[in-house]
Amino acid sequence: MFKFSQRSKERLVGVDPSLVKVMEDAIKASPYDFSITEGVRTKERQKELYDAKKSLTLQSKHLVGKAVDIAVFVDGKLTWEHKYYLAVATHIKAVAEKLGVKIIWGGDWRRLVDGPHFELKE
Repeated sequence: MFKFSQRSKERLVGVDPSLVKVMEDAIKASPYDFSITEGVRTKERQKELYDAKKSLTLQSKHLVGKAVDIAVFVDGKLTWEHKYYLAVATHIKAVAEKLGVKIIWGGDWRRLVDGPHFELKE
């Protein structure tokens, strides 16, 4: 059983409570440990990501607390391998469904696959 660090908890401040609940429930039985790397984002940070072509929009849901990014850890080490994000995302989506929260995983996108990204569906 995993739990969030204080840093991850701080990064959830300002995020929509329903998305926070999904993440808090998901971490407990996740197949791999994960942390929250970003929750609410400033316009300046969003512009940096847009300029670096790491985002396709200046209107990210991070700006209004409707999105989070995660980082997955395997055996205590950070990984960016898609297969681990897929496993965690499958788990997070199941938790969201159980809670009745509609989410979108960035790993399902076609234009810019973003495995660490989760957002509330409008």
